[in-house]
Amino acid sequence: MAEKVDVTIRIEESNKDRMDEIVEALKGGGLDRVESHKRFMIVNGSVNADALDALRSVKGVASVRKDSTYKTQTR
Repeated sequence: MAEKVDVTIRIEESNKDRMDEIVEALKGGGLDRVESHKRFMIVNGSVNADALDALRSVKGVASVRKDSTYKTQTR
């Protein structure tokens, strides 16, 4: 099973009226734990790492970025 990664997806500004439709398409591509921020044209969620290209291919998606996780170092 592929590793789950957190992602930030930017929606093209010209597709503002299609935001709900695009979010549903992203869910169909495997996105879960979805948080949609229409005001900023951003969608956050979690997906299997091997499904990133499927999310990128959704019409209206400008970019898909894996979120970075930082851990503190102990000495």
